[in-house]
Amino acid sequence: MKINISFSSFFSNVQEAPWYVEFLEPVVSQIPSLSKVLDIGTGSGKLLQLLLNEKKSDCTGIDTSKSMLAEAEKKLKGMDVSLVQVTSGAAFPFQNAGFDEICICNVLFNLSFDNQNFLLDQALDVLNDEGRIIILSPTGTGNTKAGFQKFLKWNNKSFGLWFMLTRQSARKYYAQGHIQDFCKEKNLVCSRRIVFDGFGLLEIVERK
Repeated sequence: MKINISFSSFFSNVQEAPWYVEFLEPVVSQIPSLSKVLDIGTGSGKLLQLLLNEKKSDCTGIDTSKSMLAEAEKKLKGMDVSLVQVTSGAAFPFQNAGFDEICICNVLFNLSFDNQNFLLDQALDVLNDEGRIIILSPTGTGNTKAGFQKFLKWNNKSFGLWFMLTRQSARKYYAQGHIQDFCKEKNLVCSRRIVFDGFGLLEIVERK
């Protein structure tokens, strides 16, 4: 029997794991109810699903991958959400959008400084004056005991796989602290804290 599972479908299934919902929880908890939210690199749309269900947010998700957005459409079927495919390196297709919150989850640590800066500049262009950019990334490290307990609790290899696949890039991203440097250059405020038992880094960017 031939089994054909695309990466997008695999990643969508991973996002349904309880540990991934816990990973996203620090972002969800930051979003006030009824906020206008843009999710950059939305993938298969799990964060949007949580925000729509828990916060009744006005949600827009963007991604460069057509197949990822197809998975998001399936996951968010029947929900009032906007999904937009964008071209890598192109300006965001929004004018005077005035988003209250912009989320970038599990994305920036894989990008070069130039591409990180580009996404952040684009985000600032469509963020309202009082809005925030909320960034969630893996750290490439964490509480070993807590990680082992997560693995046992959910009997799900995807947590270990995610950790191993992201570890090298995540550690480099965490050590460099590039978002802090970006904020100093742009005269922005940046807060940074460890979440998800040390396996996640939450960064919040806002204007002074």
